[in-house]
Amino acid sequence: MRVFLIFFISILTLAIAFSQAVLKKETNLHTQYSIADKLFRKSENIKSTKNGSEALEEKINKQALTIFQKIIPDIERSGDDSLAFFCYFKTGILLHYFDSITLAKENYLKAIDLKDKIQSIEDSFLFQPLLFTGRIYFSLNQFDSAYIFFKKAELITEKYGTVLNEEQRLYNSLGNMYYETGNYRQAKNYFEKAILLLSKTYPDYKDFLINYKINIASSLLKLEKFSEANIIYESVLTSGINTNEILLNLGIINLQLGNLEKAIPYFNKVHYENNRTIALYNQIAKTYLKLLKIDSANRYLDLALEENEKWNAANKNIRHGITFQFLADKFIIEKNYKQAVDYYQRAILQFYPDFNETDIYKNPKTFTGVFSYINLFNTLTTKADAFENLYQQDKKQSSLDAALHAYRSAFLLADYVEKTYDSDEARLFLNKIKYKVHDRPIHISLQLYELTKNNIYLEDAYNFDQQNKASVLSLNVQESAIKSESSSNVALFEKENLIKNNITRLSLKAGQINDSVQLEKVKTNIRDYEIELGKLQEKINELPGYKAKKFAKSIPTVSQVQKILSKKTALLSYHLSENEMVILCITPDELSYTKQAIDSTFYTSIKKLKTSLNNYKGEEKYNADKTSTQLYNIIIKPILGKIKNAENLLIIPDDELNNIPFEAFNDENGNFVLGKFNVQYQYSTALLRDDIKSNTTNKTTLAMAPFASKGNDEFSQLLYSKNEIESLKGNILMDSAATKKNFLALAEKAGILHLATHTIVNDSIPEKSLIAFYPFTGLSPAENNLYVQEIYNLKLHATKLVILSACETGTGQLAKGEGLMSLARAFTYAGCPNIIGSLWKADDKSTAGIMQRFYKYYNNGINAATALQKAKLDYIQSPDIEKRFKSPNYWAHLVLTGVPENNTSSYVWIWIVGVITTLIITFIYFLKQKTGR
Repeated sequence: MRVFLIFFISILTLAIAFSQAVLKKETNLHTQYSIADKLFRKSENIKSTKNGSEALEEKINKQALTIFQKIIPDIERSGDDSLAFFCYFKTGILLHYFDSITLAKENYLKAIDLKDKIQSIEDSFLFQPLLFTGRIYFSLNQFDSAYIFFKKAELITEKYGTVLNEEQRLYNSLGNMYYETGNYRQAKNYFEKAILLLSKTYPDYKDFLINYKINIASSLLKLEKFSEANIIYESVLTSGINTNEILLNLGIINLQLGNLEKAIPYFNKVHYENNRTIALYNQIAKTYLKLLKIDSANRYLDLALEENEKWNAANKNIRHGITFQFLADKFIIEKNYKQAVDYYQRAILQFYPDFNETDIYKNPKTFTGVFSYINLFNTLTTKADAFENLYQQDKKQSSLDAALHAYRSAFLLADYVEKTYDSDEARLFLNKIKYKVHDRPIHISLQLYELTKNNIYLEDAYNFDQQNKASVLSLNVQESAIKSESSSNVALFEKENLIKNNITRLSLKAGQINDSVQLEKVKTNIRDYEIELGKLQEKINELPGYKAKKFAKSIPTVSQVQKILSKKTALLSYHLSENEMVILCITPDELSYTKQAIDSTFYTSIKKLKTSLNNYKGEEKYNADKTSTQLYNIIIKPILGKIKNAENLLIIPDDELNNIPFEAFNDENGNFVLGKFNVQYQYSTALLRDDIKSNTTNKTTLAMAPFASKGNDEFSQLLYSKNEIESLKGNILMDSAATKKNFLALAEKAGILHLATHTIVNDSIPEKSLIAFYPFTGLSPAENNLYVQEIYNLKLHATKLVILSACETGTGQLAKGEGLMSLARAFTYAGCPNIIGSLWKADDKSTAGIMQRFYKYYNNGINAATALQKAKLDYIQSPDIEKRFKSPNYWAHLVLTGVPENNTSSYVWIWIVGVITTLIITFIYFLKQKTGR
């Protein structure tokens, strides 16, 4: 027993000693951690102290790092996960400070992994490790990974009502992400938000402020708002902060504006000591290439390659891609196209990290993730151009095929990016980039078709043509239709619509504010809503069912279009270039085309006819017949042989052709196209697809005439608008009942909307275009008038026809490749497939007369296109109308844009009844013959 007691006491003594040792060690670890943490915090505030210096900051950081790295293994063994989390996190920050980014990333990731196991630590502590890890991935050009970590950090900010430490850096980082992917408007929003969140007490406040302002200016530069960008750069240049960056961008502005000799002095003042030297040498080389000083360009491109080897080694990165791109451009100047193609291929590998094909005949076929979209698109198209030039040298079909293949890849990318972007502004900007090259793939497709007679190339021409037709509008209609059909996620879609309405409301308010302080406040609110909308749309895009439908192929095949067309319908899609017009013709049996040489006189004639149609008032002789015939001979006559069996034309115009009604063209005998064909228009075949058609069974009508009895100081009385709508069945609202409030309450339930009113169309600022309603005195313009932005937000999927019986509702600012930014387009955007609008200032009486005749036919089941044609012909042929009022000015302004419909009218039933009656009579006759009666 005594032996056992001695043994027990010994064990207990050893246990106590061990516990004391462990406790002492843990105490020592905590002490060591406290010492390192104190140094860490001292370093953070060193610059704000009187004797602070960079050298002292570096010395203290080294001391802190040494201690943290020494105690981490023991802390790991101790099992103290909380202490280990903070150790790894702060070690990561210190390694990041010393540019050991690989080791820094490892420590951040270990901290993030540990946090998942620890419930006692607030999520807010996870924000910075996520943010800093994302920043490292971004610096390594691993945008997909960076984006994931930034978005996780962003989710944490949304959980807290207060601004987290370093939150402004998250917004700046996300701004950089949007910038690199070409969404410059959203990038600017995020940079501005970063400034708003930047506290004046933040260490290095001024440095960060200048940096964020430079980023805003860089976004403006990309948006081609050079003067605005220049003002910001000049304003911060005197600060002495980030001077190199400012000078570089001032040089780039001059380079973009073509002031090449002014750009070089700015570049020469820049002296980087980091990997930004690659960007500097690239820009200098680009300037010398434009000056055709090839030797100088070569020298700087070689320097860029050396710097990349020094800083990036074999890691893919955008700047290295730009160097390759400029090297390829140099070979183009030297007409060494094979070498140029090789270097464009190298650039592609840098811009799209997931693509690794060195074979110059291969291009990306599918796209995922986040990368340098715009750089990749530009390189694919310049590679295609190089192959086309190579074909001129070697005359090998393979070179021309390779050019087309590169264009296919480029436009697949554009389609992917368009669906990735979260705003129309970003999509329209992308369209401007697309438009610069949109003619080339169509030309190459037809060239290959003529060489081979292989229909696949003709289908290529059709696809490229449609990809350059109203893609932004088509995508929005498609998205809206998908949402309207979804029974789930309604709350998300409603929230999205609410944010859009708030942005519209504030935008309208901003247009009425003169006080600069108030205006800045409203702009800030708009920016915050745009950021919130972007976040919400990213969530919507990730909805499985929605994403699959949205990213599906938008443009129907030729065979799908042919199934939509009736036997008597031909679709004509026009494509304009500087010297040639291509007309693609689709009938139920054939896809064909014709080409017409054009020059500047063609565009002059279009402008002349448009002016004549707009300005003729019936008091003088109408003298546009000659111009109209000239255009008929170029636009219609060459295709007549292909459409000889057609009665209906579905026209998809291009650019300037949007301004004129084809039915007003007359042939050499003075016969209008209207007499031979009923004509309707469409923006793109993408809008012909079955899944974006509206409900065609809704027969309810909402008709409004706010100025039937009187006008006001701004708008005159529309005397005949009462006659135009009073006989219609449904909600017929005139004068004081025809308010904007009533329209908004009733419009989304109506099958037919008819607005006989005034409009204001602003070609310079399309968002200021409006439809006028009953003018309540004392109300603001936003309460009286329906602005185009508000129309975009309507949900008109139940509406099958909108009639805008008002001036210029079908015209507006021309966006190349997108069409006219008209009020009619806005109603298509809102979901209605068929719109009758006006191309110029309409005559009240003639418009009312035509619309009364239109309804006579339409209400009997004649489709809208045929009903409008018949109504116009009745007007022209009426003996009650003076000849001078029968010029196209009085009837051709009304045009129908929409989806072809078959006549499902009482006439069809009359025909069916007639056939049945004939069969019965024939049966009775033969029965009588058989019975001898």
